[in-house]
Amino acid sequence: MQKNCRQCAASFQVTPWKLRLYEKFDAKPDGLCFDCQQKNRLLFRNERVLYKRKCDATGKEIVSIYAPDSPYTVYNNEYWNGDKWDALSYGREYDFNKTFFEQFAELHKVVPRSPLVNMRSENSDYCNMCIGNKDCYLVFGGDFNDGCMYGTLCMHNRDCLDIDYSNGSELCYMMDNSMDCYGCSFTWDSKNCNDCHFVTDCIGCSECIMCSNLNNKSYHIDNKPYAKEEYLRKKKEILSGSREKQLGNWEKFKEMRSHRIVKFGHVIACENCSGDYLKNSKNCHNCFDVSDSEDINNCIFATKAKDCFNVSLIGDGTELIFNSIAIMEPSNVRGSYYVLGGANVEFCEQMVSSQDVLGCNGLKHKQYCILNKQYSRDDFLALRAKIVERMKKTTAAAGQAGEWDMFLPRELSCFAYNESTAMRYFPLTKEQALKEGFRWKEEDKKSYLPQTFKVPDNIRDVPESILDQILVCKTCGKNFKVIAAELKFYREQNIPVSENCPDCRQKERISLRNPLKVYECACAKCGAPVQTTYPPQSPESVYCESCYLKEVY
Repeated sequence: MQKNCRQCAASFQVTPWKLRLYEKFDAKPDGLCFDCQQKNRLLFRNERVLYKRKCDATGKEIVSIYAPDSPYTVYNNEYWNGDKWDALSYGREYDFNKTFFEQFAELHKVVPRSPLVNMRSENSDYCNMCIGNKDCYLVFGGDFNDGCMYGTLCMHNRDCLDIDYSNGSELCYMMDNSMDCYGCSFTWDSKNCNDCHFVTDCIGCSECIMCSNLNNKSYHIDNKPYAKEEYLRKKKEILSGSREKQLGNWEKFKEMRSHRIVKFGHVIACENCSGDYLKNSKNCHNCFDVSDSEDINNCIFATKAKDCFNVSLIGDGTELIFNSIAIMEPSNVRGSYYVLGGANVEFCEQMVSSQDVLGCNGLKHKQYCILNKQYSRDDFLALRAKIVERMKKTTAAAGQAGEWDMFLPRELSCFAYNESTAMRYFPLTKEQALKEGFRWKEEDKKSYLPQTFKVPDNIRDVPESILDQILVCKTCGKNFKVIAAELKFYREQNIPVSENCPDCRQKERISLRNPLKVYECACAKCGAPVQTTYPPQSPESVYCESCYLKEVY
């Protein structure tokens, strides 16, 4: 069944299996294409735009995802998680003369908010959407890291800098989708590699530079073997610590990478799956960055999840999640944002270990609540049934699905488009965002300071005084600083100080990822049909798995 998206007008298909999934979750299709569904959910999550502001409870200065001029009440993490305030005090009676979303919006405006999601951390105040980090700085969505800086959705790493979607590595720099590596830099789609630089699609390699598609090789440059002594001599020249040399290496690497042989997708140990960056999963379709999961559909990022549909960024232990984002450990969640633990959570946000709740905000360890008002079990079930019946009949506009079938209205997002995680996955210009009806936050460029310090080309020449300098990003013009732990890392790893800010470096890494879209194509070797995220115009040679394994291994 072909449809036109009610938000962007793009044509998309509602297949029979999707209709069965909607029925499973007692829902009707919401009339949105995959991209617009994801944009509307991701709009609720500000992952990496941080501000300094005052805690509204204590007056202390805090780091927060909410700007100082935002209309929300924000408490510091300790106060928000403590017992000095009770979200039930904001409870109200349900009014059947108003729509559900109208009443939820009123509650949404007044309940205090946590400044960051940064749990069980140690000396990691500038991290967000994280658990269990130690001595980390500007890590977003990454958990259980130690001594890491500027990472996104990275787990269990130690002393790494500028890494995304990578796990279990140590002393690595500029890495994407790589696992269990040591002492590597500019490493893409690789695992179990040591002392490799500017490599992609390599497994079990050591001392390799500017290589692709190698398996258990050592002392290779440009995919050619060298004697150890000759390799080490060339390595010293290539990795000289000069920024000019590194930029040349980077351009060469991108060119080499664009013309390599690739498997149809980054899919490992999966059964009946489609999408990209999938590992150890079964029956996952139109999914991206999903691992150890089963029966997941229309998803961006999931780990150890089961039976989820139309979801974004869900973590370990989630089950039966529909049309939600930023969920960890609960079961049976619908239309919600930021839920940790609990069960039977419907159209809520900022929920911790609560169950049997509908239309609530900021509750911790509560049960049988509607609009933050607590009921007996029987009264809750009776009122919930009436509200759900009304929500199924109430539409936000003519021809749309009922409130029951939708995610929270995007007007309730606390963030402008360019503050939200939507900007990372679906980047838009200001003009594009406004045309699609999103808000845009203007930057205060008057606060930018001019460059007064020339960053030396070679890391050996960088003085300690750089720590006191305001640097200007060569790409976007924003101010940024180098911190002490970062400079120490650069010196020890012989890496030049970048002239680009962390955000621009991250955007450059993300630019090498494929779009979140599946295409039909033929294997470039045998002609067999395959599904891939490499667009038809991509220069890479896309192989089916059988041909790829024969060619590479």
